[in-house]
Amino acid sequence: MKLFTARMKLLTAVVLDRHADGVTRELLSQGVLDFVKVSSVTGKESFSKSDIALLEQFAGGTASRQISESRRRIESIYQQAEISLPPLEEVDLSGLKLVKFEDYERQLDAVTRELGELRDKQKGKNQEILKLRELERYLKTGDSRSGGGDKFLIVRNGRIGRRTPEELERSLSSIPHFSMGNPGDAFSSKNPDDLNVDDSGKPNRMVIVSLKREASMIDEILEKYSWVEEPPEEKSREESDKIRRKLEEQIEVLEREQDELHQAVNGRIRKRQPELDHMWKNLRLNELYGEIQDSFSQTARTVVFSGWLPVEASDKLEKGIREVTAGECIIRWSEASKFPREKIPVIIKSSRVLSPFQMLVENYAVPEYGAVNPTPFVAVAYLVMFGLMFGDAGQGFVIGLIGFLGFRFAKNVSTGFRNIFQLLMYCGGASIVTGILFGSYFGFPLFPPLWFNYHAVVLGHGGGGPIADVYGILGITIYFGIAVIGVGLLLNWVNLFRKRKWFTLLLDKTGILGSWMYGCGVYTAFYFVGENYKSLPDSSFLLPAFGIPILLLLFKAPLHHFLDPEERKHGLTVFTFIDFLMEWIVELLEIFSGYLANTLSFMRVAGLGIAHVSLMAAFESISEMAGGGVGGIVILLLGNILVIGLEGLSAGIQALRLNYYEFFSKYFTGKGIAYNPVSIRSRRSPGRA
Repeated sequence: MKLFTARMKLLTAVVLDRHADGVTRELLSQGVLDFVKVSSVTGKESFSKSDIALLEQFAGGTASRQISESRRRIESIYQQAEISLPPLEEVDLSGLKLVKFEDYERQLDAVTRELGELRDKQKGKNQEILKLRELERYLKTGDSRSGGGDKFLIVRNGRIGRRTPEELERSLSSIPHFSMGNPGDAFSSKNPDDLNVDDSGKPNRMVIVSLKREASMIDEILEKYSWVEEPPEEKSREESDKIRRKLEEQIEVLEREQDELHQAVNGRIRKRQPELDHMWKNLRLNELYGEIQDSFSQTARTVVFSGWLPVEASDKLEKGIREVTAGECIIRWSEASKFPREKIPVIIKSSRVLSPFQMLVENYAVPEYGAVNPTPFVAVAYLVMFGLMFGDAGQGFVIGLIGFLGFRFAKNVSTGFRNIFQLLMYCGGASIVTGILFGSYFGFPLFPPLWFNYHAVVLGHGGGGPIADVYGILGITIYFGIAVIGVGLLLNWVNLFRKRKWFTLLLDKTGILGSWMYGCGVYTAFYFVGENYKSLPDSSFLLPAFGIPILLLLFKAPLHHFLDPEERKHGLTVFTFIDFLMEWIVELLEIFSGYLANTLSFMRVAGLGIAHVSLMAAFESISEMAGGGVGGIVILLLGNILVIGLEGLSAGIQALRLNYYEFFSKYFTGKGIAYNPVSIRSRRSPGRA
């Protein structure tokens, strides 16, 4: 892990156009170059503007739109069978072939037709199931009786006088209904053998169940079949139960058939997987190949390209380009210090152990190039905050166990989910540590605390430790907040020093002057409290602590105006001096009220911790009121589940909020751009985490 973002260099290269293909393959193979437009790197170290004017867009490459569409078609097929995309990391680029779109499209059309037939059957089965499910729902909620029904359903008993039951079924197929013979199984056009017939060969009585809203349509169809209604049987309850059973059996049959169709789809896709894998790899490689060449510019006989890469990868890339071109190339390197930091891609290198916290940082923004890597500081602050808000060793063990099981057994999930599981493991560990310090195990003091009894303090029982009341708990979080803000200010000093922004380092509200005022404010506040809220430090302290810094801030805006050439162009007017005054007042308000609010905001850590203890105490009281025993145990179990779910989520969110808004605001600019090279291992690769 590095404390700062990785050092970068800019490559600008010129090669003969006949080497364009070999260079493209080498760049794709190494996969370390984040391309930029050549026109953006003019200067003494690269090309002049007159040189750039001679360049044109490179005419090579492939039809990237067609390639992308074909690739997405294959990925859509893979998704149907939940198949992962084939890895590109070990592909031999020497086997890269031009895409034959006609052949690929012909093969994909054939696969799509095969799957389309099965999908149509699945869709039909699904529609049948939905219709029957609706009837089943009403049968379960209502009191349907043969011939009577309820307010939603109508049940018909009778015979058809003409045509066949199979034809009747086809006529009713678009209407939600269920039909069966008596006493045979449910039938459909695919089960004519299930029909019961009398001695004359005519079908026996039939039962048709439908929604009342469809009654008119059903009656119209039955009339065409010379339907003869018969009176309901005496045992209507038994009849209703039989209908319900037969309906459930029919749904089960349809679901089995649908599952068989799903397996058939998967089987067809997996049978075709080798050829689909081959096509997808070649399409993706050609897509990346074209993406690289889209970044090329050219003259009559040369190809020019430029891009950023880590310093440690520069020698290997230069060697590779020179070997491919047999030395017929011009390579120029430019140091990152010659470019604005916000235009340089950023690499944050943290150990795999800290990957969940790097995820939290990147979710907020990308740090500026050359700045401090926030990941290790976020890790410490986040876990301490979570532990203080959720200090219970037993519940922490449950959270950690959930994270461990998810991380261990959830293999086919994205990197983001694995990071979340890993974060749960760390948060559980933090809760175990603080739970041992506070002597809390599922809300009970099973063992003596190593620090103080959090439950006893919150409930007003003292605790016999160094913290005697709730104010002591609030004090802990205030001290912690001051420490976090102080670290943030120190990190900001480091960032400003590395950027050589001396004016901002000295006079900004997060610079040395603002930090001095914050430190003096903290001392003054504790002095005031220590004097029983009756007196402040004497003037010999207050004058250098606040008076002189306030006066220096008054001259900050005028000094910036005279030191900045762009500001001097606007000249001095009455409104300029008004702006100076307003800027001074606003900055003073931000320093005094802003730092106060930032510090007091950490009291939410104590608030969540107190709420956690209060909830557990409430569930314990409810358990005692229930008389203990099995009922009391169930209440405590449900209480712990509720607290783990709600309080755990709340503690995680609040710890994240304090990092983002109270900690990051002191040093994190978030103006960086992520390093994103064109590579078979890059983030550009679709479907890869």
